[in-house]
Amino acid sequence: MNKERTQQEKEILDDEIKELVLWRLEVSVPQNYKFSVGGKGVYTKQELKKHVEAEDEIGRSFIDMQLKFIRAVASGEFSKTLAE
Repeated sequence: MNKERTQQEKEILDDEIKELVLWRLEVSVPQNYKFSVGGKGVYTKQELKKHVEAEDEIGRSFIDMQLKFIRAVASGEFSKTLAE
């Protein structure tokens, strides 16, 4: 089986990841929170949602941060760090 993804599969996966990040922002972040993204500035929840939807540099940085967090939780690395 070919492990390389087609361009269409990559686009679908990218869209699904973007939707996951937008969903996490909506359900898990209080309205008054602000985030610092990679030293590029401080953003509100609504501003971050716009950047993620636009898939600009800030949006991609936030998506990458969220994916790293999800992977850390899934692998147990996050729990180990909290237990230390």
